Amino acid sequence: MYDHIVVPLDGSHNSKLALSEALKLVKQFNAELTLVHVADDKRLIYQVTGTGIANTGGYYQELTDRANSILNEGKKIAADAGIDVKTEILHGNPKQVLAVNYPADHDVDLIVMGKSGTDAIDRLLVGSTTAAVVRNALTNVLVIAEPTSGNV
Repeated sequence: MYDHIVVPLDGSHNSKLALSEALKLVKQFNAELTLVHVADDKRLIYQVTGTGIANTGGYYQELTDRANSILNEGKKIAADAGIDVKTEILHGNPKQVLAVNYPADHDVDLIVMGKSGTDAIDRLLVGSTTAAVVRNALTNVLVIAEPTSGNV
């Protein structure tokens, strides 16, 4: 049913819950698992130089280092569960990249993601990434919520 499952990781507790659920699905369906981190580089500060546009301030390296750290943690969690994964650092607007660009280019059958992530300011200003991915995704999306105890 699912051949290629993608889990976007942002370092949040909810993205780790999504990874945990995806690992169960990968085992059940013998699917390929890819962990992705979208470096939202819209915040990069550029300067115009004689040779064009250049990244300043080391922010790009910070984004890359953070992405590698998050993906390495996810890779370790998967390895501890006996699952091999691919990892990719993507760049751009997470809503567009996760919902449309990546699934269109990589034959994704299912995106498993947390109900909310780490960027509360963006969520307040422009809406949650999860909601945007659910609305616009080219494939199925499974949203994982924090388990609750008691009645709702």
